[in-house]
Amino acid sequence: MSANVFVRVFVAAGLAVTTLCSLASVAPAVAAPDMPIPEQAVVPELHALLPEKIRSAGVLNLATDAHYPPCQWFLEDGKTMIGYEVDIWNALAQVLGVKLEAVSIDFAGLIPGVAGGRYDLAMECITDRTDREEQVTFVNHSLDYGNAFYYLTSTATITAGDALSLCGHKTAGQSGTDFVDKLEALAKWCVDQGKETIEVGQYPTASGVLLALFSGRIDFALSEASAVEELKANNPVDVGTISNPLEVQNYLGIVTAKDNEPLQQALLGALKAIKANGTYDMIFEKWSLPHAALDEFGINMTTTKPRG
Repeated sequence: MSANVFVRVFVAAGLAVTTLCSLASVAPAVAAPDMPIPEQAVVPELHALLPEKIRSAGVLNLATDAHYPPCQWFLEDGKTMIGYEVDIWNALAQVLGVKLEAVSIDFAGLIPGVAGGRYDLAMECITDRTDREEQVTFVNHSLDYGNAFYYLTSTATITAGDALSLCGHKTAGQSGTDFVDKLEALAKWCVDQGKETIEVGQYPTASGVLLALFSGRIDFALSEASAVEELKANNPVDVGTISNPLEVQNYLGIVTAKDNEPLQQALLGALKAIKANGTYDMIFEKWSLPHAALDEFGINMTTTKPRG
């Protein structure tokens, strides 16, 4: 389902048909922050670091899953992507002196697509995990910015602010994302707390997860806190949130092929360049994400510079 398509959910129990936005599509109703990012000057030394194939083509091929504000999502035209990672990748491409061509695919195909050589890189607020580092290499550009469980406030068995009240319920996450792992960790936590476990399922798309929630197939779900806030602001049905008691702030990064060191070094240099000229911090200020900005960048930092 494309990011700009509204999901029509037929609500049971005699309620009228209600048009509800998916997490992927609530964003088009929300204007992007009005803060233009300055055009970047090409840095010839960094352009020269790029692999010859990319320099010759003059193009970086990037894969994303543009269904996740504030990372990236589509405007109502179904073509234009916006988000803080969009601003980052545009600035990096300008510094490197190449055109960037982005395509939106299912999240589960991002890492295999880069590892198999179909794409030069992937960005979609992808968490740098040690198991992923065995397949690809991350050029780390930020930290994650917090997740939240969300549910319909009409669900009487879930108590506002009480993560333990989620125990014993059904949930689901999008296949291939960290949300599934975090939901499974919550299920284990429930058992450790002496509560009933959680039944965790999977759907291939973010909109599928939301559709399952509104149709009653699951009781709650998990997403980026800012995306959940957009959902709450743009739906006629009351949505509640609960913080994740197991939350840890992790590194996010640009996914590159494991052995593509020239591209990794070029991207790392470009990140340092936009940090030095103030553009990087401007992007995070624009999207109200200063807590996710890094002071320094690196390669596979989950391994090379683990957090706490």
